[in-house]
Amino acid sequence: MTATTSPGPHARRPEMKALTGLRAVAATGVVVSHTGVPDSLPEELAKIAQWGYIGVPMFFMLSGVVLAYNYPDLRFWEGRRTIRFYVARIARVMPLYWAMIAYCVAYYYVVGRHQYPVPLLQNVFAVQTWSGDIKVAQSYYNGPGWSIGVEMFFYLLFPFLIPYVARLYRRFGARGLVTLIAAMTLIVFALWTYFYLSGRSALPAADPGSAHRWLYRNPLCYLPIFVCGMAVAFLIPHVRGWSTRRHHLVQAFVFCYVFGLAMFRSTGPGWGTASYGLFFVAPFALVLVSLATDRGWMARFLATAPMMRLGVASYALYITHRWLVGKMPAAEFIEKGSGLVPYVSLVIVIFFLLLIAEGAHQYIEEPARRWIVRITRRPDVPSAGTVNTVADPRPLEPAGVVPQHGGGEARRA
Repeated sequence: MTATTSPGPHARRPEMKALTGLRAVAATGVVVSHTGVPDSLPEELAKIAQWGYIGVPMFFMLSGVVLAYNYPDLRFWEGRRTIRFYVARIARVMPLYWAMIAYCVAYYYVVGRHQYPVPLLQNVFAVQTWSGDIKVAQSYYNGPGWSIGVEMFFYLLFPFLIPYVARLYRRFGARGLVTLIAAMTLIVFALWTYFYLSGRSALPAADPGSAHRWLYRNPLCYLPIFVCGMAVAFLIPHVRGWSTRRHHLVQAFVFCYVFGLAMFRSTGPGWGTASYGLFFVAPFALVLVSLATDRGWMARFLATAPMMRLGVASYALYITHRWLVGKMPAAEFIEKGSGLVPYVSLVIVIFFLLLIAEGAHQYIEEPARRWIVRITRRPDVPSAGTVNTVADPRPLEPAGVVPQHGGGEARRA
């Protein structure tokens, strides 16, 4: 859930700033869903905060967008280039992830708490999300780490998937990609329908057969969302010709849909499990392809300097926050205090989480990435350690498509 705009295996292009800012929104949503909000907050706003975890499927789709733009012509049979791709992804994601696991282990040791050797090993190799035990997947060591296991699964498959998405685009153009997105949405719908009709949507999250275990944290069930992101990447040249008014309308529609649904949703297991992805596959794809052009009112807001700064450190915020929230004294007053105390406590907690995230990004995440890239790259090939989030799609455009220039790259969440 990270990215960069430094030179990498592709020529550097203008940054797609709106998608960088979008990462900040997604990460902040996840954080607020874990910190909780004051009890005196209006119910509709509290419902939005409770659904902050929808930032996770947004991250997964954005990941597909970014990788497909960076490596539109990657082929799994290109051994050296594929290895460089894998090294680049490990260098980007894993150092800070491992640092947080080390922190958790050290904390257990200092307070005299029992260690969990097998779950620890699963966490180190980022395979804990496959476990049917929710404590292994999300409790013993740094809860948000489960999603990194999902990302690593996507990275593993990407060189095998991208040739087929690119071939579909060459043969059928935008119509083929829209059909692919529709097909992936139908798969997500079919999965939700099965879990809902079988009653498994109502099972508690700790149940190995629950919808939470499968629809929320199983990599296979998120794969259609990732593939949608890959398709979106190839659609971007086709929407550059949209008028600014159309971008305004698209972004306003998705904004009202997402927040309106969160505010006025009903209750019940069907609604909860649909929020894991079904409700948002098509809307997320639509808004991503619009924001990628850096046009429209939402894109302008997300491209502001504060949102950009938050977006750059969003991965660090996401991966560090969960374990730290419970250790902050101010956190307990967010839901228990009275008057202005809960709101002040929330601001204090968020401020320190952002401060820690910025430090983790500057002094762990980036230095470690550069070091891994430096020791693994060959002197005769360009570095693959940093990832521009837009690669030129023109070699993959079918006949008759005239590329629209402008817009560029986005850092990946």
